[in-house]
Amino acid sequence: MTEPAVPSHLLPSVRVAVRSGMLRAGVESLLGAAGVLVVLNGEADVLIVDDAWLADPDALADALADSGAIVAMGSGNWANLLPELTGGGWAILSADATPAELLAGVLGAAAGLVVLPPALFQAAELDSEDTDTPPSDVTLTPREHDVLVLLAEGLSNKRAARELGVTESTIKFHVQAVYSKLGVQSRAGAVARGIGLGLVSV
Repeated sequence: MTEPAVPSHLLPSVRVAVRSGMLRAGVESLLGAAGVLVVLNGEADVLIVDDAWLADPDALADALADSGAIVAMGSGNWANLLPELTGGGWAILSADATPAELLAGVLGAAAGLVVLPPALFQAAELDSEDTDTPPSDVTLTPREHDVLVLLAEGLSNKRAARELGVTESTIKFHVQAVYSKLGVQSRAGAVARGIGLGLVSV
């Protein structure tokens, strides 16, 4: 049996709330093999869910009360929901993610980062383009840049407002300004475009 690539004391605790029994068993097995502590009930560093939760966001919000980060396995529809649900990191993985991708998603979310699979990242870039010629000489104000950085870190509008010491309405104003300047229509698109233009890094 090989040793986990990450020392066990650095691994976050995880609660697997995947509603698909087969997927849940597979995820728990993979995490256990990597040395991750799987918590059956109660608080955990990371909550893992699947698409079945998309129809019940209120229950998901309650489940998140005991976790600081979330990993969603399934569709890209999570990209617009997760930033509003959690003040911590989050990840979106395909249901057939490899063990390495699963562990990377868990570690990234636990560290407060946003983790997207390459396919979704590329789709966000393409889907977010609403002009024939994407902007290439974007200039953001210092505050708009701060907001974009916080978007890349996965912060919700509410948490970003606390971080910058402004109102949530002010954050929403800056977010819309960033969308307009980057020529995008979503958070995922803003982060993807910002990385592509070298305005933020991950």
